Amino acid sequence: MTQDCSTTPSIANENDKRFPKGIRIKSADATSEPVKQQVSNAEDRAGDDQQPWGYLFVHNRQVEAFKKEMDAYNLAHPEAPHACFIHYSYKYKQKSNGKGVIKKHLPTVSGLVFLQGDTQSLQTFLRTHYPSYHLIKDCSTGLPASISHQKMQPFMQVLSSHPEHITFLRDPFLKFAKDRVKLRVLTGIFKGFEGYIVRVDRDRQLVIEVGGYAVALRDVHNEDFTPAE
Repeated sequence: MTQDCSTTPSIANENDKRFPKGIRIKSADATSEPVKQQVSNAEDRAGDDQQPWGYLFVHNRQVEAFKKEMDAYNLAHPEAPHACFIHYSYKYKQKSNGKGVIKKHLPTVSGLVFLQGDTQSLQTFLRTHYPSYHLIKDCSTGLPASISHQKMQPFMQVLSSHPEHITFLRDPFLKFAKDRVKLRVLTGIFKGFEGYIVRVDRDRQLVIEVGGYAVALRDVHNEDFTPAE
């Protein structure tokens, strides 16, 4: 994932004009309120104030140090914390002798860090403590991305519990809106999420928006959907 709005070659150009085939669509009167999920551990403390989130990229070798420094800062400044969230997943590398693999728990997207706080407070914090780092801009607005806590909370929960279902794309979310109907998930672990059904790596996935960028959720074939708009 980069700071520009480059394209992702693995996205197929579909000609879907209406509802995608093979997806169960229910009428609007079958909708239910998006599920409210709790975020545990470090994020739990920050959930009470409902502050939005921004994100940035740090050097991949500095991620762990940055996370420790943020944890220390939040403990020292309980009156104005900036919760820090990093998405981890297991990665596998073949051993040098060719016998077996090494399993490591590493950030899924190298250097990607989410911080909680309104845009102005985060910019002030970064200028004071990390002047070389900057908030990433939303591709659709050109302004620093601001993700509501109501959207970020269930997203973090799914990232933490089912990281294998999520792929960060390198495209602006608006790229996928053309000729597609925006859908809301009614069932399963992605209940309440909204996006477009798109073929990604030969598999139909739900593409949602996070800070202007597209994120693909796999294994949605058996869920129920309803039009979101």
